[in-house]
Amino acid sequence: MLSENPDNPTGLLALANEYGKAGRDEDEAAVLDRYVATHDYERTVRQRTSYIRFRASLTEHGVERVEVASA
Repeated sequence: MLSENPDNPTGLLALANEYGKAGRDEDEAAVLDRYVATHDYERTVRQRTSYIRFRASLTEHGVERVEVASA
């Protein structure tokens, strides 16, 4: 899908999702950044990218997991 159209929103989100499942946070965030650069109207993706970068920074600093309680 992305080989035919590198900015395909469905392809970018699918690729980011696969990186997320594999635990490749930096790659997932990079693909979501690419998505936002071409589809900046998508607020949810911008929020997800911020969360992934935050989670990756915790891992880099030795924090394995943070549980967030939902209200």
